[in-house]
Amino acid sequence: MPKAFEHEGFVEMGKELKSDIISLSFFGTTIVVLNSTQATTDLLDKRSNIYSDRNPFAAFRDPRLLNWSTFIPASRYDNLHKKHRRMMHTWLNKQAIPAFHPAHQRQARDFLQRMLQTKGEVVSSEYLGKEFLRTFSGTLLQSIYGYNLQSLDDPFMTKPQEAIDRLVQTVTPSAFMVNTFPALVNLPDWLPGMQWKRTLRQWGKEKDVTKKTMVDWTKDQIAAGVSEPSIVGSFLAEMDKWGQTKDEANASIQEVAIGLLAGGTDTVGILFIWGEWKTNKLPIEVQSKAQEEIDNVVGTDRLPTVEDQPNLPYIRRIMLECARWQPVIPLAVPRRCSEDNEYHGYLIPEGAIIKIRDRAISHNEDVYPDPETFDPDRFLDPSLPPAPVFGWGRRDSSLFLMIVSMLATYNIVPPKDEAGNFVYPTIRSQKFAVFRPTPFECAFVPRSDLHTELIRNGA
Repeated sequence: MPKAFEHEGFVEMGKELKSDIISLSFFGTTIVVLNSTQATTDLLDKRSNIYSDRNPFAAFRDPRLLNWSTFIPASRYDNLHKKHRRMMHTWLNKQAIPAFHPAHQRQARDFLQRMLQTKGEVVSSEYLGKEFLRTFSGTLLQSIYGYNLQSLDDPFMTKPQEAIDRLVQTVTPSAFMVNTFPALVNLPDWLPGMQWKRTLRQWGKEKDVTKKTMVDWTKDQIAAGVSEPSIVGSFLAEMDKWGQTKDEANASIQEVAIGLLAGGTDTVGILFIWGEWKTNKLPIEVQSKAQEEIDNVVGTDRLPTVEDQPNLPYIRRIMLECARWQPVIPLAVPRRCSEDNEYHGYLIPEGAIIKIRDRAISHNEDVYPDPETFDPDRFLDPSLPPAPVFGWGRRDSSLFLMIVSMLATYNIVPPKDEAGNFVYPTIRSQKFAVFRPTPFECAFVPRSDLHTELIRNGA
């Protein structure tokens, strides 16, 4: 199975076998791939008591390697995981989310102003990605740690992103042989070919320093009496409520904080999808329809706010279609079956790795007719399920504000050739577990002088 595009290999298997559930054995490990909503619902929802566990790959889990078995989105379904989820959900419920809105709005408007500096000239997807990441990192760092992001090379942005990128590498089954042969971890470091062990161990040490440094910064701000309201600050004030020792509580706060921060990674992926669609797939009538809705509801004398969302249903449908059209994580974080059970005559053994192929589900022709076409209006059908995106609710307002703000103020267009014709790029995912497109270019052109002034004034 190819390291980067395992999901594509599973696509071909599914077509060849004409099945929505595939099983294969890899050196004694059973891998079960779910390619349909029905199979996913039947197993992960209806049998959640035995399918909620995560698969602890050795590179990711082993204390002698990366040693990050407590990372919430990929940790084992044990009591510590449940405690961390309860802590996290304290700040992800509908009552708590509005506290993030001012930071979301400020960062979205800062992004619009930074894009004015491009003067409508073509920019690379690399540049755009850094700006997307800066925007969402700024929002999250302010909300979680009370930290104001200073620049693109600010360690508070680069260090946690580096740690998360490394983690993503370790949870790809074929990225490290130790994930297939866990006994390899017992080999001595001095043997030839053991550099991977030293690399993973160093990654683990740097990850621990990053988690601790960021929470310690918030502690120092609180001690100095200059802290801003933050999730970490609230957790520190409530440490006695979690039924843990001081050291355990500190470790949990560090883990929950970086788990919340990691949520920005997949949001950036969705914005890349949106950028790809805008650059390469957008019928002019779709952009016009979106901008017409914004102009009618918001007007042209102010910028959109999160309070406009209920009155902008077409923008909401664009968001849903972005998430469906190209899942950020084509293969969701694998689950682990905790006991032998049977499904449609197939025996799924204890310890089997369960892979959910989100793209197969979101491109199921029986559910989403003409799935390769980007069509926001498919979600006019209230019975149509949204794509299975992890944590959609927590990033809803930030994603909405970014997309609606860009549509309200800019036309985003592909580059032109010497004859003045648009050059539409061919874009596909690069070799990452999280969606990243191959390089492309586009230009952010203000819709009018009036819109330029709106951006400058942040009105």
